[in-house]
Amino acid sequence: MEELLSVGRVSGTHHLKGAVKVTSNIDGIEVLEGNRVMVELSTGEIKILTVTKVAPMVGKKWTMEFKEITNKTDAGIIQNGVIKARRDILGITEEEFLANDVIGMKAITEEGELLGEVVDVYETAAHDIYVIEDEEYETMIPDVDVFIKKLDFDKKEILVSIIDGMREKKREIKE
Repeated sequence: MEELLSVGRVSGTHHLKGAVKVTSNIDGIEVLEGNRVMVELSTGEIKILTVTKVAPMVGKKWTMEFKEITNKTDAGIIQNGVIKARRDILGITEEEFLANDVIGMKAITEEGELLGEVVDVYETAAHDIYVIEDEEYETMIPDVDVFIKKLDFDKKEILVSIIDGMREKKREIKE
């Protein structure tokens, strides 16, 4: 598993001094204050930034300030960038993983059939549900041992067992 975890996305600028709004996909994002993070831009460019301040807004929205960004123009450059941080800063060991670590992994049945790629993870009171899509089908699989047989982070694959009703043909949207 890679050492860096995606912790949020820059959703916009916050004020003239270069703060940005961040939508967090983890709890406890304030631990990043005083640490360096990587921001991966949509162009593929990477920026290494030092977090100087993290403040809550509402829900999973936060404001974040960086030592290297001091104005709104520079902050605009990292808009829509994905913020990644080291696992050890977040207090997550190599044996642990976050739900969003599985996004992008290929799901394969025990019979060897490729179901598609994990595109989303829904949190429910009982367990997470992995949403897997290919061109034609959407499959929803609960994150329980009966259905999720093996997570292979090196191969970026999930070995799954499915039952009738989990896999449905995507509906065509008529205009």
